[in-house]
Amino acid sequence: MPWYVFALVDRRPDERLGRGLSRALAARRVPGGFALVERRADVPPVELGTLTQHEAVLARVAGTVPAILPVRFGTLLEMDEIEEALDEREAEMAEAFDRVRGRVQFTWRRRRVDTRSAKAAARGTSGAISGTEYLRRVAAKPAIPAAFRAIGEKLRPLVAAERYQPGTSSMPDSLYHLVGRADANRYHAAAKPLASANPTVRMSGPFAPFAFTPDLL
Repeated sequence: MPWYVFALVDRRPDERLGRGLSRALAARRVPGGFALVERRADVPPVELGTLTQHEAVLARVAGTVPAILPVRFGTLLEMDEIEEALDEREAEMAEAFDRVRGRVQFTWRRRRVDTRSAKAAARGTSGAISGTEYLRRVAAKPAIPAAFRAIGEKLRPLVAAERYQPGTSSMPDSLYHLVGRADANRYHAAAKPLASANPTVRMSGPFAPFAFTPDLL
């Protein structure tokens, strides 16, 4: 039976791991660290309850290890496949562990208004763009919205790393901050009035550092 992978960690947790989604959670040695896994015959369904349970497992374990790299939901592999995927990537994993060690993630979401589409609709056009224009936009580094820039500037002393993700048709603009665990309460206290002052943004966290984890598996 294959293994369902929750995360990679830099050391074996000292505490009992408890349960994963339906079976006991285990820490298996892999190249560069340990994989937090459970035996499972199939990929779990993509539904709110399962996603919430998956994140709860990560949140529980994250506080028991110095560094955790969450693995994307639905990763089901044989152990030899896990080892093969991580083989000769110890340096990359070590760098990722160093980045997130002792840190948590806060997430900001921003409701985005697509003014280009709105103007196109007002003109009675589809708002379609040429292939050349599309490639130009993809190649360009996305500009961080002013609302996020202001938030970043105010919270900069507490932020170890920042990442901006432009919105898509199904996801809003997102700003991710990597914050030391020791500074998490101070960050939350400083961020709360910033979120209250701008109804277009919403802050949540702390979480495991999803947005600062490379795609290893």
